[in-house]
Amino acid sequence: MKKFVLTLAAAAAVFAVQAQAETAVEDTDGNGTYSMDEMAAVYADLSEELFAQIDADASGEVSPEELAAAVEAGLIEG
Repeated sequence: MKKFVLTLAAAAAVFAVQAQAETAVEDTDGNGTYSMDEMAAVYADLSEELFAQIDADASGEVSPEELAAAVEAGLIEG
C-alpha cells in the first residue's frame, strides 16, 4: 500500500509539472507544439542551442512532454 501511495504521489507530481509547463508557454498557432518564437515569448534568454536541447526529437518544435522534461531537468523554469 505504501508503494502505491508513493507511486501515485510521483505520478501526480509529474502531471503537475507538465500542466504547469503547458500553461507557461502559449501555443499561439494551435498546432499542439511550441516554436522557438512561442518559447522565447516566455523565456527571453532562450538560445537556439538550448531550444535544440529541449527539442529532444529534433522536430523543430517542442512538445508539451519535451517542455515538461526540460522543466523537470532544470533546463528552464516552469
